Amino acid sequence: MKRFVYVGETGGTMYQRHLLNMLRFYTQHSDPVAEQFYTDGHSMDDFQIMGLEKLSGSDEYRKTMEQLWKSKLRTYRPFGIKVQE
Repeated sequence: MKRFVYVGETGGTMYQRHLLNMLRFYTQHSDPVAEQFYTDGHSMDDFQIMGLEKLSGSDEYRKTMEQLWKSKLRTYRPFGIKVQE
């Protein structure tokens, strides 16, 4: 089974983000992360979450750092599930 990495920033807690992801999986929301789980034979057993960095600052700063991590970890297709922005 192919494994993908997804990088996403949040202004909330990791717990809140994880709950949102789980809700999207179970309701089959049209979200790239959720779709990966309900269309490609994955289950919640395959899902892992890990914090990379805790940041304080503006939304713009968080989004800038998110772009840096996406680039470093090569999370865009074909290596990841993100569509190039």
